[in-house]
Amino acid sequence: MIIDLTVLFDNYPAEEGFETGWGYSCFVKKGYGGILFDTGADGGKLLRNLKKAEIKPDRILRVVISHSHKDHSGGLKEIAAINNKAEIYVGASQYEEIKNFLPSSRIHQVDSEPLEIMNGVYLTGELGEQIKEISLIMDTGGGLVVVTGCAHPGIKEIIDKAHKIANDKIFAVVGGLHLKDKKENEIAHLIEFLKNEGVKYIAPSHCTGDLARAMFKQAFGKSFIEAGAGSHIYIGGSCDYV
Repeated sequence: MIIDLTVLFDNYPAEEGFETGWGYSCFVKKGYGGILFDTGADGGKLLRNLKKAEIKPDRILRVVISHSHKDHSGGLKEIAAINNKAEIYVGASQYEEIKNFLPSSRIHQVDSEPLEIMNGVYLTGELGEQIKEISLIMDTGGGLVVVTGCAHPGIKEIIDKAHKIANDKIFAVVGGLHLKDKKENEIAHLIEFLKNEGVKYIAPSHCTGDLARAMFKQAFGKSFIEAGAGSHIYIGGSCDYV
């Protein structure tokens, strides 16, 4: 399976004409439709970026909210208003909050168990203690692609869960890694871990931080993807990044 992913909301700029803002959202194409992973902080910006990316709202078949922070769930109301058919997946820790403004019939409550939401596409289930978070795992047939909102539980724990869900190597990691307050030696240890895991491509953005992004770029070289608002990531287990 080839992963066709567009970053729709990010504080890092990438493509001209896309608005930026603190937060994260991306669209993963799957056949005609696809999955909207997180909704950024600002519904208006998200909708304008959707239009800029030429993604019609009715192509969104699933919406996944990684965690309760508003920079990842702030655009949910606007998305739900323009698309009344998409199934919405939220963690049990925020289910009651979301249920206050959306019909419960549209919402799937995700607990700590993994869940397959499309063929070859899984949710990790809620991970972590203080901040519970869901990540997206996609099986390309030649390795797993991991998409994170902020990786609050830690990317090591997320990758460990990915291995348990689908016993395969990690091909790529995309999204926020919450390393903006980490020291150089901590980031270096994480890079070593990811290299040992055999991660081929990495596209860190949002809360990853400038220092970590620079270190990832140096360590991964041509396999580092400069992700930001408007980035189109086309990647798969048996092909190179385009």
